Amino acid sequence: MIYAMDSCDIQKLFVVCHHCWSLILSMNTQLRWLLSILVCLLLNAVVFLGSNAKSEAKPGTAAKAQSKVPAKKVDVLALFQNCRMFGDCDVYLSDIGIKMIVKKQGLVCLLLPPYKEVVCYSAPSGKIYRVPFDKFRNCFSTSMTLFSFTLEDVKLEPAGNTTKFSLPLRKFESTAAFCKAQKAKFIKHETSGGSPLKLDFIGSDKLPYDKNQAAMMEKLYALPKVGLFPVTVEYDSAEEVHVSYLITAKAFKTTLPASDFAIPSNLKVAKQMQETLESGSSNEAMELMMGK
Repeated sequence: MIYAMDSCDIQKLFVVCHHCWSLILSMNTQLRWLLSILVCLLLNAVVFLGSNAKSEAKPGTAAKAQSKVPAKKVDVLALFQNCRMFGDCDVYLSDIGIKMIVKKQGLVCLLLPPYKEVVCYSAPSGKIYRVPFDKFRNCFSTSMTLFSFTLEDVKLEPAGNTTKFSLPLRKFESTAAFCKAQKAKFIKHETSGGSPLKLDFIGSDKLPYDKNQAAMMEKLYALPKVGLFPVTVEYDSAEEVHVSYLITAKAFKTTLPASDFAIPSNLKVAKQMQETLESGSSNEAMELMMGK
């Protein structure tokens, strides 16, 4: 029990020893000798316990012990994808939100509960862009509109089911009416040769995540809105060139620190998404929007 003594108990023990010493001085020589030895032993014990109490009370000791507590982890579905618009992208779906990393540019896009705001930021540029989810449209699909075509406008219809990476998937394809209209526009030079003619969109609507995450991915990849988590997208252009627009190389379950979904601070606020790609020393934003 003596090792459980605190600093107050130790101080009381010092007082007891002091009174004992006063009593010793009033005794005969033999008893004085025996009690002196006992008091010295008590004093040594007090000094030892006092030094231990101080070492245990060092500031920062509790903080160090607390820092060893493992960081909170979250289960995610990771998709390693390549998009013709962005290049290589890592996408993470979870119960605490969705995160996409555009690896070439260091661009990160987040959509977190309650799914009302899209956050895009880039550590290389030191900028962050925030916009209401219902108003978000990625700047790259906007640039494609300048060339008179965008995949967002393709009309799709269900075309069966399939599986990949052990995921239940659905397939959508462009309607016959859309294909016919695109051919007529191309003949009249009303659309470019690179515009989509026949498009296949494969994705999942069975994943256990908020449906807003699927809508976010469709917006990020500038795809038609059918409520799917995109896995594969390919199309034939008006000039009959086959284009692999989105490829998923790998899909697997893993865990990430919950802090990976945190919105960083100390970044400069950008007014437009493309500003997050501008470092001031190169033309990353223009190159990415042009598909280079």
